[in-house]
Amino acid sequence: MKTVILRTLALALAALTLVFCFAACDSASSDEGFVFKAGGTEIAIGEKEEPTLAALGTPVSETSSASCGGFEGKDYVYTYNGFRVSTTPAADGQIICKIELTDDSVKTPEGLCIGMSREDAESAMKGHTAERVGDNLVYTAGNTKLQVVFREDSISGILYIAK
Repeated sequence: MKTVILRTLALALAALTLVFCFAACDSASSDEGFVFKAGGTEIAIGEKEEPTLAALGTPVSETSSASCGGFEGKDYVYTYNGFRVSTTPAADGQIICKIELTDDSVKTPEGLCIGMSREDAESAMKGHTAERVGDNLVYTAGNTKLQVVFREDSISGILYIAK
């Protein structure tokens, strides 16, 4: 029974992630949004992919699929150690539409990381207002939503998506 519930929750989270990616397809960038930092590289939703991906270097893997956003071209997912960057075609070229942290080897600039307790996460995000979506917290700044996914009061996922 517990396995069925966990599978259902995983499928619901995957569907929610796709919906957020679709919503990101034509967003513009904003200096006021949340930004993820990998090494010395800032990665922001809505930014053009070329300079960011060049600065990040060679990904561990890369996948592509038909575009979700109504523009001709492909969506790409670039996997790096600890995170993934998703891109999609837009009117002015390929843009970053989602950043997903995949393990506890990386943190957000605010200090959030996978495995962190809910209490520590809320403390790290003091000064930001959260919207509760089920058990999850969604913070909004500029054009970006920072979605913090919880399982049993520990962070199991962190996503940057368009507002």
